[in-house]
Amino acid sequence: MNTQRKSTKMTSIEAARAFAAISVVLMHCANAMKVEHFSGHVGLNAIFDFGYVGVDFFFVLSGFIITFVHFKEIGTYQNIPRYLWRRFSRIYPIYWTFLLLSILLITLARLATGKGLLFDMGLNDIIGTVFLIISEGEPKYIGPAWSLQYEVVFYVIFCALLISGRIGSLLFMTWAMLLLGHSFNLYTLDLPFNLHSPHCLQFLCGVAVGWLARRHPLKASKSLLVGVLLIFIAGVIFEVYGPYERHSAIGRVVLGFSSALVLATLVGLENKHALNTPNWLARIGSVSYSIYLGHILFINITFMILVKIGIYHALPEIVAFCIAVAVALTATTLIGMYIELPIVNKLKHFNKQRQLLE
Repeated sequence: MNTQRKSTKMTSIEAARAFAAISVVLMHCANAMKVEHFSGHVGLNAIFDFGYVGVDFFFVLSGFIITFVHFKEIGTYQNIPRYLWRRFSRIYPIYWTFLLLSILLITLARLATGKGLLFDMGLNDIIGTVFLIISEGEPKYIGPAWSLQYEVVFYVIFCALLISGRIGSLLFMTWAMLLLGHSFNLYTLDLPFNLHSPHCLQFLCGVAVGWLARRHPLKASKSLLVGVLLIFIAGVIFEVYGPYERHSAIGRVVLGFSSALVLATLVGLENKHALNTPNWLARIGSVSYSIYLGHILFINITFMILVKIGIYHALPEIVAFCIAVAVALTATTLIGMYIELPIVNKLKHFNKQRQLLE
């Protein structure tokens, strides 16, 4: 069995995460402008309306990273507690940080404007908003958190591979076939916890790439990367402007497979050390969770401040847009570097110490 490189860090993959996160930021910033007291319409003629495909890429990337990082643990059920600790400590602490920050700032803004104390989250929302368990309704306060609900499901289901590589592989292949059939309307049976969603197929595409990358020495060239990037762009065009409605199951299947091709090619180039990824871009990718979770909050705060000081409507739309994007990326990147990553490292170190004591 070839496990290729000892390091699981690949800078080009981190850079891909950065591009995915930034595309989502650009889309949400333009969409935030349609609020009546801002611009009243989607900013910049909705040129970044395709940005949501970054989330689809994230789902494929999630499956890849989980499989690539935990490949040696497949078939070793005794490592499940360690695996779950690493996975959940990756998302919950920083998510709860942004959740508390959002509740605090939104509450203060309401009090400052005389709207009184009012919480958006009721008792029925706790399981979905606080614990990220898929339930009725979207998570409160942090809209993008819906995708983390899928992450939690993926983390748990991946345990099947840790229990048994063969049984887990059979389960995943069966699941993939069911998802393909559901995507092409061959049957309409819905599974619990949205396990019939095409996002699950995107996750499995990533798992397949991670498995392949660990089992075989993938090779690629820069010309191949250009080709697969063109395929990915074609997939984005198909999803956004193709014959099906946006967010269709078939569109997501196309995005899933094209994203998987991009990841496999990047791994092949990493194996040859053929890419020179800028450190700053990889750094942004390493804090993509913080960017993804917090950007909407800081975009809205920036716009509100510009309106409050009376310059929002005096500025060209592109300038207001760039200011909000810059503030959001700067703030969330700093939070990621000085809060998210230190917390993750401390929790990882704590778990290692606990295992040594045991």
